[in-house]
Amino acid sequence: MRLCRASLLVTALVVMVGDPVAAQSARDIVDEMLAAYEARMTGIENYTLVQGVMGFETVTYHEKEVSADGRAVFRTRLGSMAGQEGSPATGIDDVYAIGDDLANRSEYLGRESLNNHDVHVLDIFDLRGTGFGANVAQGSEFTPTRGRVSLDVDTYVPRRLLFEGEMIRGGSVLPLTATMDMDDYRDVQGLLIPYRTITTIEGLAAAIDSDVRAQFEQMQLELEAMPPQQRQMIESMMADQMRQFEAMMVDDAAPMTVEVLVTDVRVNEGPPS
Repeated sequence: MRLCRASLLVTALVVMVGDPVAAQSARDIVDEMLAAYEARMTGIENYTLVQGVMGFETVTYHEKEVSADGRAVFRTRLGSMAGQEGSPATGIDDVYAIGDDLANRSEYLGRESLNNHDVHVLDIFDLRGTGFGANVAQGSEFTPTRGRVSLDVDTYVPRRLLFEGEMIRGGSVLPLTATMDMDDYRDVQGLLIPYRTITTIEGLAAAIDSDVRAQFEQMQLELEAMPPQQRQMIESMMADQMRQFEAMMVDDAAPMTVEVLVTDVRVNEGPPS
């Protein structure tokens, strides 16, 4: 009799408490993320990010638009690096832009701690055809195939974006993994902007071929031929990247790490001149 009562009590507790992971789905998490995102967009039509990347200044301009499913989202309209126009890298708005695709292609794995923050974790089992993450490794033919999104449990901003995929180089298909860690979020007129993003790319070293090595050696020769003051300035700007590249040339497992720091955010000022 006591055993029976104990079994009934345990059953009742399981029913009442439930499974915290099963209680929420990928759709629930994505809906909360999009609702928080749209709430932060109130009164904001556009914004410009000025960032420092590897000693260079980048400028990206983002403008609000209504997507086909009726949601408001910021789209990147312009991008430049060191004054030259180019394709902007994967950014924070890209995770919101895929919306329903993220919910339909993900499984909710539950909560965990990441860099001293509690996060919801979504495992994306198929990224093919979404374009999400394709620009995370600029200058390479990278096709993301799956990924993972870690969202802050309080604000639903991304704390980490992880992409796994394939890179085509010299007729060969090479595995590549890119991880973006976003930190130092600041409130700028309602927008939550990560002032520090660190992207770590694993697999690029395996793509370094004889042509790339020759280009690097030529760059070193050009640096040596420069006036001392000019050479010192360039070397100080690119010292970390050069050390990483040298390590990648001797070790296929060596990663490439890039830190991006926001230096200015301009809200509702229109396109940069």
